[in-house]
Formats: sequence, structure tokens, C-alpha cells
Amino acid sequence: MTNLIAKPTHTGQTCTLTTYALKYLVEAETLYGVRTTDFIYMGIELNEVGPPKVWYPWNKYIVIQVSPSPSNATKQAIFQIAHEVIHVLSPNGQPTTNNLEEGLATYFSKIVTDRDTGDHLYATNCIQPTKYLKPFELVEKLLTIDPDAIKKLRKFQ
Repeated sequence: MTNLIAKPTHTGQTCTLTTYALKYLVEAETLYGVRTTDFIYMGIELNEVGPPKVWYPWNKYIVIQVSPSPSNATKQAIFQIAHEVIHVLSPNGQPTTNNLEEGLATYFSKIVTDRDTGDHLYATNCIQPTKYLKPFELVEKLLTIDPDAIKKLRKFQ
């Protein structure tokens, strides 16, 4: 459970799942616009069954759930958390969302994982065999044309 326990370092503390989530939420808001206030973000937890997701307890809150393995695997933790953080920006209260949001979540998880782990193949290998590949490619093209496209779109919806 190494990613659940903060350990002292010469500069402060090591990151945990909670601090990774906070770091990436702040970054996502800077890049793509501030989150809506329809739901109150409550943090991160491990989900014993199923894939990473956001959960809406009591129809007022939003919680990021990741699979238990990231508690011991930093690359996987970063990849999963960065993806789910995007869903916290404009939650819809439903278990599904649109391709634009899934593409952005996948895109953000890739850039963050590449940067923060130094492994430029990990995220690519995770994305390639999934249904998220095409939405990722479309968002990547969109952001190449206009890096502020998501921020602009979120102003309208």
C-alpha cells in the first residue's frame, strides 16, 4: 500500500493517491477550465470490483474510485487518477459520458503519465487496445489545432 502512506522526504512528503488527485485536478482546471459546482468533490478511494470510475454518492458528491492495484503501482495510479480527474470537471451524475470527455480524459492521462513517470510507452500501451483510442486520437488532433479548444467549449456547455 505504498501509494496510500505519505512518507517523509528531504523536501516534505511523498505523494499518495489523494495528493496525486489534487495535483492533477488543479492542473486540469488550469488547462481546461474550472470545474462546475453541481457536485462536491470528496476525494479518492479504492474500488474492490470494477474499473476506475467516478461515483456519485447521495447524488450530491463525486468521488474518484481506482482499482486496488494502484495502491502499489505508481504508474498505474497516475494513469487512472489523471483520467478520472477529467470526469470531475463537469460531472453529469451518470455512469457514462460522451466521446469528447473520454477522449480528453485519455489524452490528459497520457500526457501526465508520460511526464510524471518518464515512461512514454506505458500510457500508449494501456490505450492502444481499448475503446478509448479513437476518442483520444480525435482530442489529440483537436488540441493540436487549438490548445484552448476544450476551455472554449466548456464555456458554452
